[in-house]
Amino acid sequence: MENEIKRLDIATFNKITDELIAKNDEAWKNSYSVWDRRPVRNYTPDEINKIIESGSLIEQQKLSRAYFDKDGLYKRIILYYATILTYSGLLIPNPSFGKKLSSPHISKRYYAALDYLDKLHLPEVMTRMSIYALVYGCYYGIIQKATKDEFILFDLPASYSRSRYVDIYGNEIVEFDVEYFNTISDLEMRKEALNTYPKVVSAYYQKWLKGKVTTPWVKLPAEVGVCFSFFEDNRPLFLHVIPATIQYDDAVDTERERELEEIRKIIVQKIPHLNDGALLFEPEEAAVIHKGTVGMMKGNKNVSVLTTYADVDAILSKTSADNVSTSLEKMLQNVYSQAGVSAQIFAPVGSQVLLISITNDMSLMMIIGNKYSRFFTKVINDVFSNSNITFKYTLLPISYYNKKDFIDETFKLAQSGYSFLLPALAAGLSQKELMNIKELENDVLKLPEVLIPLSSAYTQSDKGPGAPEKNPEDKADKTIQNENAIDHQGQGGSDE
Repeated sequence: MENEIKRLDIATFNKITDELIAKNDEAWKNSYSVWDRRPVRNYTPDEINKIIESGSLIEQQKLSRAYFDKDGLYKRIILYYATILTYSGLLIPNPSFGKKLSSPHISKRYYAALDYLDKLHLPEVMTRMSIYALVYGCYYGIIQKATKDEFILFDLPASYSRSRYVDIYGNEIVEFDVEYFNTISDLEMRKEALNTYPKVVSAYYQKWLKGKVTTPWVKLPAEVGVCFSFFEDNRPLFLHVIPATIQYDDAVDTERERELEEIRKIIVQKIPHLNDGALLFEPEEAAVIHKGTVGMMKGNKNVSVLTTYADVDAILSKTSADNVSTSLEKMLQNVYSQAGVSAQIFAPVGSQVLLISITNDMSLMMIIGNKYSRFFTKVINDVFSNSNITFKYTLLPISYYNKKDFIDETFKLAQSGYSFLLPALAAGLSQKELMNIKELENDVLKLPEVLIPLSSAYTQSDKGPGAPEKNPEDKADKTIQNENAIDHQGQGGSDE
């Protein structure tokens, strides 16, 4: 694949532009040619609403990144989605018709592909790409090198990248703004940066400097450009959550001020009058009394002193703490509702509702997960496939929340002769690690001869009738309530 990339010529590539298919209406606009390069700043509520409703993609990406860096709720939601999958994958070898995987020259390629995948550390790579895609709306990257010994993929700056087309094979075409290199003022560093990019990019940059091309945007060949998006508009997925997080933060500040006001005390000293209305103390004497009281309260920042000749009354417009707490809870719930994520993820109440919400969240992340599968399938085939064998890499729908259920279900299938790999992958082992562990246990340590298998539902048939008792976390809320009610009745009953 490396040699193939070197032979690419941008002039030749541009000739097939007419064969590209527009992904969305933005393909026909040129609104991204003028860039907003202002540094990250604080936004007013009006600015935020305007950017969300009608701002450019660049403005929305900057807003999303700013609040990912500064806002705990927004960042936590994004990290939850980015890390919900374990990113466990299965490499499936597909020998050609009449060929057998057990043939040494074919199995050698399979084992080499497994080694290659282990070296890529895909769970870490895909987690990073998911965070990038959730913050900016789309992941942009470029392949610098792809050989049997090395695979180098690095991120492209989102503000200088876009994807408006797909080719006839469904590959998303990445466009990169070579003006990015002008932001590197040090010429040596700029030269070094240009050398890290494929030749197609550095050559286009030189043409643009010499005025041989009219646009700074270079279309990257599908062999080197990488793009993973959730939806076609490529906009930050949870941008609409930001106003709700701001409202919650404002409500917390208001509640904090209210609590401080309730803590703060005012000592009122009323200077008495005589029956005829004459003052008991002259103003100078009242000032001395006031000063003495203030001195006694010195160091207590929550106490103020008021000395007056008149009666003093205060009308407070405060609500009960319960009402304020309820209001905050509703605002916090609104944050999660805007994100489409259940608040029970962070403060669970009902098991069934939580399970459905997690399943929906996994379905969302599998949109981009399936694109990861397609991409790494292509990478493996470009490097290791030949006329005898091809490969398919599949990312499995396993999360840290459904891991136990996935293992249980696939283990039951294994009992019927289906894949033994799936439960092992869910347990966190790679395909190669599973084979090595079994060889270690069977051939080296000879554990089957030493250890007696533990009793299980599959080895014992003398169990009593009925289904086995469920764990508390697996029981429905109604079941738990019924059991508690039965226990309460049993404890409260009387002997006859």
